[in-house]
Amino acid sequence: MSTAVTTPVWGSERANVRAIWSAAGEPAEWIAARTDAMLHKLQSAFGVSDWRLTGGQPWAGSPDALTQIVLGHAICELDGGDETGDPIPGEGYAFTVSGVGSRVAPRVRVAAGNAVAGRRLPTHNLVLELREMYPGALTTADGDAACVALAEVWQPGMLVLSDDPVRQLARRGNWKIGVGYRTWISNEVGEINHLVDLLTATELAGGTLISAPDDWPASRVVEAVTATLRENGLDEVPH
Repeated sequence: MSTAVTTPVWGSERANVRAIWSAAGEPAEWIAARTDAMLHKLQSAFGVSDWRLTGGQPWAGSPDALTQIVLGHAICELDGGDETGDPIPGEGYAFTVSGVGSRVAPRVRVAAGNAVAGRRLPTHNLVLELREMYPGALTTADGDAACVALAEVWQPGMLVLSDDPVRQLARRGNWKIGVGYRTWISNEVGEINHLVDLLTATELAGGTLISAPDDWPASRVVEAVTATLRENGLDEVPH
């Protein structure tokens, strides 16, 4: 999982972990419970004292209170300007939760609960931004901890840790299995039986985590991970 590099090249390049899954209509209680479990893991990993939503509201309280927070972030119609209208039935929920540690300020955007999985675009997804508090703050262990937290709690179809240079080269969005310094694939999506170059694979949370050395340039990461997906007959998360 981890590599010998302590300060990864992706640390200063807008690193994030993106996860998608094929689901339909997850209840607000389910979303709240998983969000809370994920935040507890991230709180331990990054030393975050508390979490707040975009408007400053704290993410705290009983399971019922957290469920009410999710229900309060239903996707709504736009009435023009800054005004929002009524919740759109079946569209689900979307919210952002942020925290600040001494080294890293994680920010998570969650979208879930839509009545359909989505056709061209997955409607159920999350993005965890790993924002450095100072240059060189992010470590290889931080990337591993973020991937473990998301894989164990959300059990998505796939997740990927990448940075701007890798994303610009790979151009794999929508339902495509991501390419990055870490790519986790659920066993329900597919198995990894062949690795290219110096990539490694670790069994994790009912799936496989493919790891690239953290000192590789973006071009080598994209080439090796793309070739590995191709060799294993993998392209998209079924939906």
